[in-house]
Amino acid sequence: MMPGHFPPRTAALSPPDALSGPIVIVGAGMAGLGAAATLRRAGREVVLLERKPEVGGLARSVAFDEHIFDVGPHYFFLDVSDDVNELIKGSLKPGEWRAIDFKIAARIKRSMVPWPPGPDAAFKLPPSAILTFLKKSIQRSLPTSYVAGEYMRGMYGQKMWDIFLGPYLSKKVPARGSAEGLHRDWWNQTSRTIHNVSDVKRDKALQLEPELVERYLDRYPSVRRQVEQQRQRAQDGAADGKNPTGLTRIFKIVQGLARTVLNKSHKQVLYPPGGVGTICERVAEAYVERGGRLELNAANVDFDVEDNHVTRVSWDGGEVLNPAQVIWTGSIHRMCSLTGIDREDLPFLTILLVLMKIDGRIKQGEELYSYIPDEGIAFNRIYYPNRSVDGLCPEGKDSLCVEITRGDFRDEAEREKLKQHVAQSLERLGVCKAGDISDTRFMFVPDSYPVYPLDYREKLSRIWEQLDRFDNLRSIGRSGQFWYNNMARSMRAGVETARDILGEWEP
Repeated sequence: MMPGHFPPRTAALSPPDALSGPIVIVGAGMAGLGAAATLRRAGREVVLLERKPEVGGLARSVAFDEHIFDVGPHYFFLDVSDDVNELIKGSLKPGEWRAIDFKIAARIKRSMVPWPPGPDAAFKLPPSAILTFLKKSIQRSLPTSYVAGEYMRGMYGQKMWDIFLGPYLSKKVPARGSAEGLHRDWWNQTSRTIHNVSDVKRDKALQLEPELVERYLDRYPSVRRQVEQQRQRAQDGAADGKNPTGLTRIFKIVQGLARTVLNKSHKQVLYPPGGVGTICERVAEAYVERGGRLELNAANVDFDVEDNHVTRVSWDGGEVLNPAQVIWTGSIHRMCSLTGIDREDLPFLTILLVLMKIDGRIKQGEELYSYIPDEGIAFNRIYYPNRSVDGLCPEGKDSLCVEITRGDFRDEAEREKLKQHVAQSLERLGVCKAGDISDTRFMFVPDSYPVYPLDYREKLSRIWEQLDRFDNLRSIGRSGQFWYNNMARSMRAGVETARDILGEWEP
């Protein structure tokens, strides 16, 4: 079966049952908190379980003495959902709603270049690279390959692949043959619905795949009816001579990509004082203030299942009998094990974060983080916490964090070598002097990134074919849907899942 094709679905998700008991949500990350807050606002009885002693999941902040670090560079994009923005804004304290420009950079040919490259990058890139990149950006067709490497060479050109994208991805995703074994959806971070269907309504690039469009319309008949009505109106307009010809859909999509490349404006992201973890903390506080039940340190969650119905949810120290609904946001593999659903080979990537305290201030810059493709440097990304907001470390000091996804550094002796390598590499890059790093801490983050194999769509379809038979179980979010996305999309999935349970959501 070719990548992108799906086996037929044998069942559709049953409509939500009448809410007669508590709703259990497993995981207090972005998706779980979005669902819990929305349901509690509607007056539903909710039990929110979190296995850690604090909320946030991957979207939390940690303290290293007086230095605050996020668990990797996370930013909350403000262009995803007005409803989610309203939920968060209503939870934050005065002064915590801070919108900043999302600026990132890539080290290409020994220069830090804004990514994606704009007009100001013309003098920092080889002429052949920028010319090919711009030509590819305004082409009238998109690459058809599902293989990430082939797709990206078609999108950005061979030269840009050779000097940046290829080396970077070989470090970022070392497993599964790197970009040649990776599905293009991973790079594009394509949208999904709360039922894990490719969201062709939101993601226009997916509309170029007829099979995805049909699968979406099969899952949401109301949208099919709307599409048929629109087609009829378009045909009527054509008969009257009023239907404009215009550009093709493909050209409109590519035109949008070109505008993104050539536009100097930046997306806005939310970053409150105290780190990105403040967002989850405030949403959780508001949820509890409304009477929601939050169970921290709720480890070893287990299900009792009868006839595709979850009859009991238990954890260390508690249980809920006959939950009206269960919303799972943890590992998709754990969910399969608890329910008897056949597991699929869907890999996650564990990352190693190196957190560093800096004596003095580092070199000034605008980018919030930088991609580092250099083969001789262990880390693939540098994150500069204090460029997001002042006050994340003592006055006159600074912080740095680098991300590593290749290699095994669990041995203490290897970590000591790595510490020296990171310090020397940062000095070579001109970020800071090795001697200015006063202390270092290592942080392993398991199952951080879903990595899409070429047949990941078919594998997810087989899982959801079985999951959809359950009448009171959902699986959502980055881990629960095996979905490489951002914080705002995860919270939107939680909000929309809650609204679906309440009977208020429409695709």
